[in-house]
Amino acid sequence: MAFRDRIGRLLSRGAPPSDPDELIEVAVVRLGQGPMTVAGLRERGIDAHGADYFNIVTNVASDYRILVPRRQAAEAKALIDEFTRR
Repeated sequence: MAFRDRIGRLLSRGAPPSDPDELIEVAVVRLGQGPMTVAGLRERGIDAHGADYFNIVTNVASDYRILVPRRQAAEAKALIDEFTRR
């Protein structure tokens, strides 16, 4: 085994553990729909947060980012799909 391979194996210990409370983006929705979606998720017990998605090219806020803790991401995505089907 080459020295380079041994160093690579030594440094590579797999992916770092993911934090279940880390906020991740689960969806980008229209700006007018965003606060209502966050409110709907919060009513269902999901700790959702939202932020304007600012387009630097047009210098306008055009969309809304939905952020939830990693542990609630799958449930939040399913609810967002349900909300957008209506």
